[in-house]
Amino acid sequence: MVNRGFAEARRYLFERPRTDSVIHVDDEPLAPVAGSLHLCAWTPGFFAGEVTGELLDGDGATVATFLLDVSPDPAKAGRETFAAMLDELWQYDPSLVLGSEPATHLMGELGQHENPWVAFARLRRYVPAFVRALAPVLSRPRRGLDVHRSSAPVHHVRRADRQTAASVLRSPAAALFAPTAEGLSTPLASTRLDVPVVRETIDTAINRAMRALVRSVLRRTQALNTRLEQLVMRETESATRTSVAARWPVRRLFLEQWAATMVTLLRRPPLSEIADAPITAAGLTAVAADPIYARAWGLGWRAIRHGVDGRPSNERTWISPSWEIYERWCFARLGMLLEACHPEWQWERRSGPHHRWLGRHRDLTATLRLQPVFPARSGPVEGRWSVSRQREPDIVLSVDGPGWCRFVVLDAKYRVTAANVLHAMASAHIYQDSLRVGSRRPDASVLLVPAGGGVPHLEQEAFRSEHRVGVVPFSNENCALPPPISALLAARED
Repeated sequence: MVNRGFAEARRYLFERPRTDSVIHVDDEPLAPVAGSLHLCAWTPGFFAGEVTGELLDGDGATVATFLLDVSPDPAKAGRETFAAMLDELWQYDPSLVLGSEPATHLMGELGQHENPWVAFARLRRYVPAFVRALAPVLSRPRRGLDVHRSSAPVHHVRRADRQTAASVLRSPAAALFAPTAEGLSTPLASTRLDVPVVRETIDTAINRAMRALVRSVLRRTQALNTRLEQLVMRETESATRTSVAARWPVRRLFLEQWAATMVTLLRRPPLSEIADAPITAAGLTAVAADPIYARAWGLGWRAIRHGVDGRPSNERTWISPSWEIYERWCFARLGMLLEACHPEWQWERRSGPHHRWLGRHRDLTATLRLQPVFPARSGPVEGRWSVSRQREPDIVLSVDGPGWCRFVVLDAKYRVTAANVLHAMASAHIYQDSLRVGSRRPDASVLLVPAGGGVPHLEQEAFRSEHRVGVVPFSNENCALPPPISALLAARED
């Protein structure tokens, strides 16, 4: 059930049916309201999307599960505008969307991108179903015939083959096979023959493949427990991000419990009677031919698979805060606008740990960077630096020519009201005053906001030209290339 009508940064009250009931929102228990036995409060942070809630009884068992649909602040951008930004950014690069906020977004199942919170979401979705699907596999495992050779007395031989006959012919005991009235002689009776032995076994390719999958799920669960613990320990308090620390105990308990379940399965028959071996083509073929094994295999594979690209499926993952989605959307859209509006430049998009667009035109090189670092330095140096502490502006476009460099700074702010825009202008002034490339200051430092009209005079081109700071409305409805960028691309050394 989806419950709509929620918005970010608003306070909501929930009524518990019993005093010992607990409500979890994205694994975080809601605190009771002071002076009330049944009410508890929840305030969504700066995020938008569907959030999972649970009602637990006094014993910790889940009574009900529900979805809370949180909308972006309507004063910043409409729901449809934000959804369009999110979808466009997802198509551009899913890694720029992924985060740890309670809000979730549908994702695909392709690609190679890996994210620890995506991996955890898949484990929690598929591991319980994987263990349930394993039950019929383990209770009635497919058996095979194991053929090996053994040495047996003649009177115990029940089956012989060509290799047995060949071994007899090569042996001196063959002369004793002549029949006599007295039967076999004593030496022949004590002779042992090389014979085939066939026995039933569960140590087959299909079961070895299933054991390998269980071990893979165990390794993923243990590795995620360690990695996510480190991420939580390194988390710093922020007024604009939802803390993961309050949600981590429930998630850690999940990982520990299911890791213990995997260990138990591996130590008990029938998996304990199966040798550790790599997955083979024969094992996969046998799995595909058996519906019971195939269902368990599919669930286990989905639990540990990588990739978030492709068409949206029924899987969900946590995303970044709404303000960070806007920042990264601005970078992606600016890069695409540069490519479309300035085809005379040869543009190349580069992803990875340092997202950027590179453009070349004659003897000039343009670079659009996402969150470049300007380290603190004590004097003029080559490259990027800051005269005060280290700075990381959202977006920087630089143009390099023979022996010179000019650049503009664009700081995306998910704010529209006058008070908030004026408060955010502090960053534009700081960047304009402190950032350097070599000995040069920025040509301009402007704010990108999702809607105009907050402080109209800051949006005027005359104001930006005079003071080198200002505000540019930038959204799906108003996505022209900001004037400072076009001016920079036409610039030369001065």
